[in-house]
Amino acid sequence: MADQKLGLHPDVYEDVEIDDPENPEWTEEDFATAKPLREVLPDLYASLTADKDVTLTLPTETIQAFKADGDDWRERMAAALTEAASRSKAA
Repeated sequence: MADQKLGLHPDVYEDVEIDDPENPEWTEEDFATAKPLREVLPDLYASLTADKDVTLTLPTETIQAFKADGDDWRERMAAALTEAASRSKAA
């Protein structure tokens, strides 16, 4: 099953021939009994999927427009960026 937050999908990979006896190719049973990263290593999963702080340089007009609609302007801006990113993935 794909992990939506990390954007991973098991069918998207480069298939190359690897001969590594210490790391054999997975069998159907291996896949059937595998557990998601979020269950096996919850701290690592949390660090990979946590919101990140960033610094952006934006036009003053853009910031003013968001600020004019209330104190939650940062959350609304983040939501607008998330929505735009979702639309670009769907395209």
